[in-house]
Amino acid sequence: MMNRTHTFTRRSSSRAAAAGVAIIAASVMPTILSAQVLVQGVRVESGSAGTVVAVMLTDSVARSSFTLAGPNRIVLDLPGTTLGALGGRAYDGQVRGPVQNVRMAQYRPGIVRVVIDVDGAAQYSVSGGNEVRVAMVAGADVVGWSTGSALPSERADQVAARQVTAAAIMDSTVSSARAEVGSTISQDAYHTPDANLLGKPASTRGKPPKPRISVSYQEADIRDVIAAFASFANRTIIVGKDVAGNITADVKDKPWDEALAAILSAQGLAASEEPNGIIIIDSYKNMLDKQSLEPLVTQVVSINYANASSVAGTVRGLLTRDCVPGSNSPSSGAAGGSGGAVNTVPAGCVVRGSVQADSATNSLLIREVQSRMEDVISYVRSIDRRTPQVAIKAKIIFVNRTSLQEMGVTYDIGTARQFFNSVIPRQEVVQQIPIDRNGDGVPDAFREVFQPVIGDRVDFGGRSISAIANANSSISSPALNLIFSAALGKYSLTPFIQALQEATLADVQAEPTVVTLDNRKAEILVGQEIPIRVPDAGAGVGGAAGQINIPRATVQLKEVGISLSVTPRITNNRQIMMTIHAENSSATLASSDVGFIFNKQRADNTLMVPDGETAVIGGLTITTITKSRRGVPFLMNVPYLGRLFSTSRKDERKSDLVILVSPHILDDGEARTTPPNPGR
Repeated sequence: MMNRTHTFTRRSSSRAAAAGVAIIAASVMPTILSAQVLVQGVRVESGSAGTVVAVMLTDSVARSSFTLAGPNRIVLDLPGTTLGALGGRAYDGQVRGPVQNVRMAQYRPGIVRVVIDVDGAAQYSVSGGNEVRVAMVAGADVVGWSTGSALPSERADQVAARQVTAAAIMDSTVSSARAEVGSTISQDAYHTPDANLLGKPASTRGKPPKPRISVSYQEADIRDVIAAFASFANRTIIVGKDVAGNITADVKDKPWDEALAAILSAQGLAASEEPNGIIIIDSYKNMLDKQSLEPLVTQVVSINYANASSVAGTVRGLLTRDCVPGSNSPSSGAAGGSGGAVNTVPAGCVVRGSVQADSATNSLLIREVQSRMEDVISYVRSIDRRTPQVAIKAKIIFVNRTSLQEMGVTYDIGTARQFFNSVIPRQEVVQQIPIDRNGDGVPDAFREVFQPVIGDRVDFGGRSISAIANANSSISSPALNLIFSAALGKYSLTPFIQALQEATLADVQAEPTVVTLDNRKAEILVGQEIPIRVPDAGAGVGGAAGQINIPRATVQLKEVGISLSVTPRITNNRQIMMTIHAENSSATLASSDVGFIFNKQRADNTLMVPDGETAVIGGLTITTITKSRRGVPFLMNVPYLGRLFSTSRKDERKSDLVILVSPHILDDGEARTTPPNPGR
């Protein structure tokens, strides 16, 4: 059997020898690969280092493996194979070490794929010939399981005469290009990288990840390296005439397409994939020369979300250009077509294609070379994405609290002939009506008829005194009135005690809600438009000689109410940056002739809020305390007793303004509902 590992102490092999091996491989491989190798079954058992999944084949083939996450899987691809009649029997569902499930299917014509579900990021290795063994360094002894003809076949006498297989020839062809000891392409020893290092660029594009490769080269011919990658990836790669040079590289567990692209970039080479799947590798100059000779094709691209006219100007900058060597100074000119932005084209360059925007159907008519058309359309699709929407709910809370305390004592002293009629209304007798209870004509008593005394009464001829205290400081609408009357000789003393305590609370809440596109301004107003008359003396009527110039008045409309203006911008980490204007306004008629007084509570702010969270964008508290005291001079200042000769008033007003905002990103398929109420 041919040894699959070739080593060299120095680069003594000539390029002709390597080419000879390649010719032999090219002549033998089609014959061998034409006969499909059967996959007879799979077996799970305990090995010397852990759990082993063995795949039984009728012959040895090339193979590749890679890992996937979410859930964790080991994928083994076997090119040139066909699934046998018993090979695809379902797994029994038992957990064997790290193995959760084993599946096999005919992935593509000529490729059988084996998927092993594992319980985590497992270390594994692939080895074997007509029995491909996937060994995982984990788990204890397990109870074996097999399907099809997957019995142990370590007997050498059952190995057919076709031991010189396609895999061995391909390995020998690749080995001929290695010039140092240990330069091997590792298709048998793969391991699962750290989960933190496993990126998912391919899965995000909706494509399966590429098989990972580990390879080392030392002064290897570039054409041999490309042939090795073509064999590993089972792809058709055509090399251009100017592809030459030697490669020194050390690739450790990278996807084969990324590793090949890096190697080509280091050599100044480019690769392009044809629509039929063939990969062409050549120098950049030859690629550009090829594009300059390609005929133009036309394709209509429908735009779903963006505006076709705005996208057209951007796409024109991507069109193929034919430039004279050495000319790179910019020159203004339209990059083909009409409408859209004007692009800058270097002097000596001519844009071959064109882009036209059709506003009726919101589509682009793109004319470009065939090799570049797919890239241009891919770019259009990348920018023609659904613009996310944001539902924003604001809450404007205005609380007004008022506390009023008043207490005072009022005195009144006077006689029947002299008094002040300010506090206690006085009455006088105007008539006495006799009452005859016995009917004998003699009055037994008299009924007096009173009437109110209007104004004050002063007895100028006598010696009398009358007085009032705190009469002008009486409390309006008191909650308590307490009166006491006493006669002191010919005088009457009447004190009044009045008290009042009042507390009011006004809570005004406004909750405007608006839904808008990302980076689009939205406004909402719930209120009124108040007309305001503005006189203009300079725009009066009349004004001729001897006539009076009558000013003309114009009417302006002023908006009042609840308004919200917001411009959201969604960041990559699903946070929302907003520029917000929130306002609560009202109008009251002024006491003077100036018109109206507008009361406003508003906030202008720019802030960043996580999706679905509530943030306070403004808060204001105003507290006003007014104290007053009125009473009899000197007496009102006497400690303790001064409260009997005075009226005190305490008025406390407190206003709170809080503005809250709660944004929410509306994803695809989500109902256009408002976000939850922001808490207070």
